[in-house]
This record gives sequence, structure tokens and C-alpha cells, in this order.
Amino acid sequence: MKRILLLTIFCFLVFVPLKATGNWEVGIHYSYWTIDMIAPIVEDSLTPDLEYYDLAKGSLEFDSDGNNYGLELRYFPAGKKGSFSIGFSYEKNNFRADLAGNYNDFDDNGNTIAASASGSIEMLPHSFNFNIRWELWPKSRIQPYFGFGFGVGAQTGTFSYHTKAVTTIEGVDITEEEFETYTFDELLIEYEEEEGEAFPVSIFPIIHIQFGVRGEIVDNIYLLAEVAVYDGLIFRGGIAYRF
Repeated sequence: MKRILLLTIFCFLVFVPLKATGNWEVGIHYSYWTIDMIAPIVEDSLTPDLEYYDLAKGSLEFDSDGNNYGLELRYFPAGKKGSFSIGFSYEKNNFRADLAGNYNDFDDNGNTIAASASGSIEMLPHSFNFNIRWELWPKSRIQPYFGFGFGVGAQTGTFSYHTKAVTTIEGVDITEEEFETYTFDELLIEYEEEEGEAFPVSIFPIIHIQFGVRGEIVDNIYLLAEVAVYDGLIFRGGIAYRF
């Protein structure tokens, strides 16, 4: 992370001398995040192997939500007449995904089994992002735009799961249950112990493809609304000031 921060500062220093011909813009934004649009893929293909849960006799439901907010510094090399800009931002990301399901079955002796399972993963990476963007009508007060970029952050967060099976034998319930919670650091250590090597990805990568519109509400102050691919789908709103 220190190298990423130093690289970001270096990029700022490189572009500062260009202020004579261009404009800078500073902004803040907030986003709602989800990957619910790929829920069927997660449910069918990425379901974890949860003990005491028979996927062939039940189904798991997937849900996700989260948010993202950040501070962005953007440079327009050609000033207000230009459509192209370069942006650097600091982002605080909060992503969560949950799986849950249950089913009823019978054992070999005809006893009823009620099984349930749930799991969740919560990712909380701070990241530094870079992107490039184009406004379609830069001289207009209303400016549709599109862009793309990337970012990296530290792997932080938690993973947890809970499985439960209740077998009823002659009116008596016998319960088998398991619950575990791990931090990402603990998961990385466990992977290294089991595989004998470090986890291949030590950072959290972010891909950002954006489509939005912004409007100049008063001179040099802009409101924006955006739909974007951001390791999922985000709906973003923000405000920016150009100087």
C-alpha cells in the first residue's frame, strides 16, 4: 500500500505543472453496491461446500449489498473546452454477500432431518483508484460521460458460515451444528499452511467502467449521477468543484 500511495503522489506532482493550461476538479461521491445480478451463477456454481447441507435436495438464496464513498482529484488538460480528464481517488469500500438456505429430509431409519446453512463474506478494503474519462459535450451544462479505470487495496474483511442439522428420533431432537468466523488474514495464513505457499493475490483489485451524466448547477460546481461496473454494480451520486 505504501508503494501505491507514493505512486499516486508522484502522479500528482507530475501533473501539477500543467495547471497553466488545464483545470483541476475536486469531488466527493457515495455509491450503493450489489452483485445480485449474478445471483443465479453464485447459487449454482460458487456455492461453498457447507457441512450438513445437501444441495441436491435444497437451494441457497444469495443476497449482496454495500456502499462505497470517496474523495477524487481530477485533471482536465484542455480546461473547460476539453472532454478528456484523468482522475485519482481514495475510496472506502464496504461489500457484503450472503448465502442462506434450508431443507427437510429423512435418514435411513425414516427420522426427520431439518438442515440449514448460511454464510457471509464482508470485504472492507481501502483503495487508491485511477481512471480516465470523457465528457461528450464539455461546453454544455449537461454532460453525459463514460470512462474506465482500476484500483487496488489491501485484503481486509471477514468470512463466516453456520451449518445446522436437527434429526428427530422418537420425539427427541439431536442437533449437529458448526459455526466459524475468519478474518482475511487468518484465511491467508491457513492457505499458506495447507498449500505450503503464499496466497497468489495479496491485494484487492478493482475494475471500474462508468457511464453517467453531470450538470453544472452554478459556475464550476457540478452534480453527477452514475451507473458503473465496480467489481459488481454501483449507483453513484456526487458533487464536484472545478478550479
